[in-house]
Amino acid sequence: MLTFAAEGSGQGRLEINGNSEPVSYELVVAREDDDSRQVRIRLMAPRDWLIKQGFNGEAVLVRSNGSRIEVRREEGVDVGSSISVALEGYDESIDNAEEIAQAYPELKH
Repeated sequence: MLTFAAEGSGQGRLEINGNSEPVSYELVVAREDDDSRQVRIRLMAPRDWLIKQGFNGEAVLVRSNGSRIEVRREEGVDVGSSISVALEGYDESIDNAEEIAQAYPELKH
């Protein structure tokens, strides 16, 4: 069972097909029963910008420290979608609390 461990927010750029747009993002760290951790990244992107860039369900969030995280949306985006579209990604490459805190200084414990 996942339990909440920490949260935070930051500023970055969303990249699609070589173009970028400034975005804010939220981070949530969840802890598993075995004490491993998972970082969920969530952001809202402008629907019209996504359509203009040829969004195909995947984009890359570039955080202020330069790290890159893939974010996606399972459903497509079209003019009938909300004006702001939620994209999510997960970082499961680090599961140690100390390493997560170093990799994501924007987290508040």
